[in-house]
Amino acid sequence: MLGLTLRRERLHGSAWYLLSGLLLLVVAAGIVSTYPTVADREALAASVNASAGELFMIGPVSSTDVGGIGLWRMLGIATIFISLASVLTMVRNTRAPEESGTSEMLGTAAVGRAAPLAAALGVTTAGSLGAGIVVGAGFLGIGASATGSLLVGAQITMFGLLAAALAALTGQIVQTARGATGIAVAFVAAFFLLRGAGDAIGGNAYWLSPFGWIAAVRPFADNNAVMLLPALALTIALAAVALWIASRRDLGAGLLPERVGPAHASAALRGPTSLALRTSRGAMIGWAAGALVVGLLIGGVSSTVDDQIDLALGSSAGSGSGLIQVALYLSPLFAAILGILTTLRLRGEVTSGRAEAVLSRPVPRSRWLLAHAITGTLAGLGLLFALGLGIAVAQLGSDAGSFGVLAISGALRAPAAWVFIALTTLLLATVPRAASAIAFIVIGAFQALEFAVEFRIIPHEALYASPFALVPQLPDGDPHPWQAVLLILIAAALTTIATRAIRHRDID
Repeated sequence: MLGLTLRRERLHGSAWYLLSGLLLLVVAAGIVSTYPTVADREALAASVNASAGELFMIGPVSSTDVGGIGLWRMLGIATIFISLASVLTMVRNTRAPEESGTSEMLGTAAVGRAAPLAAALGVTTAGSLGAGIVVGAGFLGIGASATGSLLVGAQITMFGLLAAALAALTGQIVQTARGATGIAVAFVAAFFLLRGAGDAIGGNAYWLSPFGWIAAVRPFADNNAVMLLPALALTIALAAVALWIASRRDLGAGLLPERVGPAHASAALRGPTSLALRTSRGAMIGWAAGALVVGLLIGGVSSTVDDQIDLALGSSAGSGSGLIQVALYLSPLFAAILGILTTLRLRGEVTSGRAEAVLSRPVPRSRWLLAHAITGTLAGLGLLFALGLGIAVAQLGSDAGSFGVLAISGALRAPAAWVFIALTTLLLATVPRAASAIAFIVIGAFQALEFAVEFRIIPHEALYASPFALVPQLPDGDPHPWQAVLLILIAAALTTIATRAIRHRDID
């Protein structure tokens, strides 16, 4: 089982953990190069530690040396990326195979009930440790102390282990991979927010969240490795409970009974589009609510951050500078990821056999495919609108006149995400088994292009090949009206080709 899980994760797992570690290093190295002198770092620390908003979003600056400043900017991002890597890896190798029926085939061999879960825990442990080694070695490379770098690597590893154990338990509670992922991600978000509240309150309030326990190690300042022990104890307890449940429950079952729906569908549930929206509404609402909260936080601390650092991203494409502009510039990336994941649920419908029930009715394949594309499109649009609305509401006190522009500035960037969603739709219609991998490779390639431009490896003009730079860059940048129209036409063309292609192909 361990060998099988490693084979499954040789691409997905390696990319998630190692690329996350490299991204964290880029963030740390970038902030260190921005504040090269001790005076600069001390001024930054004084400003950050006096701002409740930044304490909540990022955390305090515990040390003003090179390692401390890099850790301050990187740690919040680490909690999200490493935790998501572990949650997705764990669910993909435990509850998802049970839902698709693969685990039932494996169960016919001499394999214990808890063996798949134990193997997944082993792989996520290895991935978390690998990410920790990459980050720890990177901190040594930027000139940080050896002890602090070792503890930073331990923090990264512990984030991954805790999230993996949490996902292992949620996978035993509910019967679907989607539900297990949603509950685990909700707990990760709650831990993150409680950590922020603890940092804003100060004192011993870091006990509010397990993420706060890990952050309380404070490498390069206190070097309090003992604070890793409570998080490690919680991780072991969660994993042990999950393994105990897995060894005793029925295959495919969960602690919570499956909710039985009504015997008759509502009047609103009349076709594949309404069905796709119905099955995805929880994730769509959850992501939009999260984007609204993030928008409120960004709008609330933007002026403080802008005074501390001159932020600019994609400036050659006219996006402007400042925290709000940078956040809006990056937002189509997350909308594209949400839209791709939502559209890829069509593949899950096929592998689980539910698609056969839908297509046994008088439902054309093209309409069925288009339903999932529309759902992904609306999911991305909802996230962008919620982010812009949150920023606009937070800016009412300081810039009420720009409320309307800010509120729609996120939604106007949707065409960039729509191109990737349309590409995913085409891949599902032509190469369904490779659709997920190719879609994320393409979006990763465009992000690599963005980094290459920002680090001046290639000319600024190359940025215009990226859809993210061609959407309206309001409120301060170029409106790009014709480029946005072009992106919409490209998305429409890709979707049209997809709906025609699927008519003549096997859905598998």
